[in-house]
Amino acid sequence: MAKPSKRPTRVEALQAVIDSECTAPTCQQSGTCRHEGEKAAARHMLERLLKKLSIAAENQADEHAKTWADIYARGYDSHGSTYRMGAKYRTGQPMKERTAGIRADIKMARMAGKAPLVKDGPGLVAQALGTYRFDPIGEAPDQIKIRVHIGAGYGSIRIRIDNIPQEWGWVAEEITDYRDEKMTRWAPSQALKDLKGELKAVGEAYNADHGSNTMTDCSARSFFVFVDADDPDTLARRAEHQRNSRARRTG
Repeated sequence: MAKPSKRPTRVEALQAVIDSECTAPTCQQSGTCRHEGEKAAARHMLERLLKKLSIAAENQADEHAKTWADIYARGYDSHGSTYRMGAKYRTGQPMKERTAGIRADIKMARMAGKAPLVKDGPGLVAQALGTYRFDPIGEAPDQIKIRVHIGAGYGSIRIRIDNIPQEWGWVAEEITDYRDEKMTRWAPSQALKDLKGELKAVGEAYNADHGSNTMTDCSARSFFVFVDADDPDTLARRAEHQRNSRARRTG
């Protein structure tokens, strides 16, 4: 194994010339050093060299930053790891602040959805029609309640949808179970799917992924966003369980 070279770097060599004391007898006798020109040249050369090194380091840092900016914009790197940074993500932001921000964004969307479109006499202004965007949160039924809370272990934020009108949010599907018996399964309507997707997008705006990889089971997300909604069967079972619990306590 080759030993590392002990030769001084160019910076060290130039600095040594600048710092060294002249020991030439003729210079000491005359009281004037004839080698000052060498030191001045070394100082100028060192200054130019340090400037070049500084520019090279800045360019390397800029290239490094650009590489990572491109990866986050693309969403993945060359190894298949995923990278994403939400528009409202802040490094080190407490989960309570993120939860409060998501809750405020949802509240604003609910309020904005109730505002009437601009009208011109009996019809809508053409410009208002052209710029109007369907908002699943704002246009969801008034009775729906949306709650946001931190999940167990502070590793997730859960957005819960309650009081969903059955006719609006669920579609009954007749299926055959493993015993070849007919049963009803509740599937979310397209309107409910749109609402859940929009709520998740609101939550993910505060999230970031710094290199998750499904192939290696690596998760590098800041947190997870879950959107929960109970179908009619689940609500019925929960109500039955609560009635039985009350009966046992009072029996």
